[in-house]
Amino acid sequence: MPLGQFIFHGTAERPSCHCASIAERPEGGFFATWYAGSREGAADVAVMCAVHGGDRWGEPRVLFDPPGRPGGNTVICRQGDELWHFVDVIQEEGWDTAALYLLRSHDGGETWTEAQVFDEEPGMMVRHRPLQLSSGRLVLPAYDEKCWHGLTFITDDGGETWRRSGRMTAASGSIQPAIIERADGTLHALLRSNGVVPHAWECDSEDGGETWSPCVPSELPNPNSGADMVKLASGETIACFNDSPTRRTPLTLAISYDEGRTWAAKRNVENEPGEYSYPTLMVGDDGSVHLVYTWRRERIRWMNFEAEWVAEG
Repeated sequence: MPLGQFIFHGTAERPSCHCASIAERPEGGFFATWYAGSREGAADVAVMCAVHGGDRWGEPRVLFDPPGRPGGNTVICRQGDELWHFVDVIQEEGWDTAALYLLRSHDGGETWTEAQVFDEEPGMMVRHRPLQLSSGRLVLPAYDEKCWHGLTFITDDGGETWRRSGRMTAASGSIQPAIIERADGTLHALLRSNGVVPHAWECDSEDGGETWSPCVPSELPNPNSGADMVKLASGETIACFNDSPTRRTPLTLAISYDEGRTWAAKRNVENEPGEYSYPTLMVGDDGSVHLVYTWRRERIRWMNFEAEWVAEG
């Protein structure tokens, strides 16, 4: 049976929360991040974090709070013996003015380096962690909020230098790509649509993320909301998404046995009225799957499960 806990409950000071991410710490346990404040985009929004070091999640605390500016999308990942934290900060009005920063921790998230500008162009945003390819290359999924195109940042030197890929484009907006590497080395991306069409988008790269094929419709629906996708070492691919073309409920898991080409079984995580959204998936060192997501914009919830649980429907 899956495990589940709430990581964060909205407070009087920070009643609204969204956009969680999770990583396994180098020394063991888990580290989660999300943003919280009076509302999305308000000046009081800060990035929060919590650590799971045993049976339960610890007390949430503020990780990053840029003075007078809203914290935004947060992506936490483990890279070697470090944690990396990518975070967008709104500079003026709207996500299209966001600046992308990177912070690093050498002690499992206890202390952090100063925030460094990762990309100077406004509106360059992230939603999912970097993917390490079989070649050793790191590919960071990203998107341009100004034009709603997906893209990746690529590094071949462990993060010392980065460059942008070609764009992921669709007939309507296509952002927040989640990427897996298939057995033949092809990269496959699942992207959020903008609500004009009832489905998610997908596209592929045959050159390690440098260029991307035109987006085509996915069989998975999308109500203008984030989705995620991971591939397990055992071969299965797990996706988490809103199984509706118009609403951010239900929040659903699906399993694929052919690397995201078709989806064999589905299982709802949440199906009540309200918003259950912005899932982030992570495969743990033990092979189990971790999920964090927004619960009605009031809480952040965590789940841990095996792929077989999804397959059982």
